[in-house]
Amino acid sequence: MRVSMRTILGTLSLSLCLLLSESAGGAAGLASGTPGKNGMVMLIAYADVPPYYIADSKDQNNGILMDVLRAVTRPLNRTVTFRRLPDKRGWDMLEHGGVDLYASAREWVDDPDRFLWTNPLMTNEDVLVYRVGSPLIYSGAESLFGKTVACIKGFVYPALQAHFGPGAIERIDTTSPEAMLELLTLGRADAALVNHTEIRWILRTQNDLKRHRFRIDPHPVDRAFYRFLFPKGRGWKPMVGQFNRRLQTMREDGSLKAILGRYR
Repeated sequence: MRVSMRTILGTLSLSLCLLLSESAGGAAGLASGTPGKNGMVMLIAYADVPPYYIADSKDQNNGILMDVLRAVTRPLNRTVTFRRLPDKRGWDMLEHGGVDLYASAREWVDDPDRFLWTNPLMTNEDVLVYRVGSPLIYSGAESLFGKTVACIKGFVYPALQAHFGPGAIERIDTTSPEAMLELLTLGRADAALVNHTEIRWILRTQNDLKRHRFRIDPHPVDRAFYRFLFPKGRGWKPMVGQFNRRLQTMREDGSLKAILGRYR
């Protein structure tokens, strides 16, 4: 997928005003939450967009990633602080200190064995969106030959990457899912390649987009699995086991499904 639909980007200010706390009592997370403390610091990257990450006007951090993490850690007596950071700085701090965990997919990370990974918390899919009257149905890359597909600039889409170019799939880049939908509406693209969870959230919450004008293909172009990841060498391995047990409990009691369902 991302290296495709979710490789992370942005620019950092080291000012403490960018430190987003879960609560007033979360100040313990200002340092590098370590296993010896009750606090842990989660990296939120600038590409973690709604509904994965939602910051409201009161600087409250919500969204799928935050809600699942809170539900996992609450019985473990861990307090969580969130830091929104750009890609390069965030990954550096994850490996060397300053933040303690992140949520991503192994498929999107170079050399994923550098990190400790939990079991999956949710499936992440790339899907195609069409104008409602389009006859297109995705059945493999060849079904898009001769078509123009709107993509996010800078993103890599492994399932289709080798097929972008003359005589195959014409790629047109833009900066957001909303801009991709505009290209569809104007007839400048035949399809838009989007994150399934994100596009459903956008069509649900942005009424001006008139969701009835669009159709989501039921066949995913690509699929990956979101997991929490921790740095190696900083004592987090026992915590990975605790996370896995909590995620299993949440699957069995329906609480994980309930959290994901709030954002669909």
